[in-house]
Amino acid sequence: MAIFAGLKIQRARLAVRLLAFSMAAALAACVDSIEHNAAQAARKAEEFVDVAFARNDGERGYALLAPAIRGYVSQEQFKHVLARLHPQGSPKNVRAIEYEPMKGEKAIYIFLAGEHSGEHFYYRITMEGSAATGYRVLKFERAKDPYPPSNDKKPIGK
Repeated sequence: MAIFAGLKIQRARLAVRLLAFSMAAALAACVDSIEHNAAQAARKAEEFVDVAFARNDGERGYALLAPAIRGYVSQEQFKHVLARLHPQGSPKNVRAIEYEPMKGEKAIYIFLAGEHSGEHFYYRITMEGSAATGYRVLKFERAKDPYPPSNDKKPIGK
């Protein structure tokens, strides 16, 4: 009787291990299936920067944000952030220069650079989406200097 109970426990452990392995393999397959289109994401990031930063159009810029962000931040809060982001003036010439996919995520970083009247502008825009779904702005950041190099960054190939 004890021998049969030991075999049942071993089979149950084996079944749990196989199930865990199968789930991990399925998850890995999902992670690899996200395809990004860097040029498409870069165009949307440039559109956002042009509308929200260069033209200072908070209403249209707000509409370009991902729905989850619009649910968290009001349009007035967004306009306030825009005003604080560029106290000395807005960029007039900004272009996407690099991208970095977020491995396993439906998101991609787009790095942009620009200038106006001798002032340099550096941005990292996190775009939510994929090549199949399109892209929306999830997060935006401004830096004083270019963002540091990374082995995962690639130049934008429009």
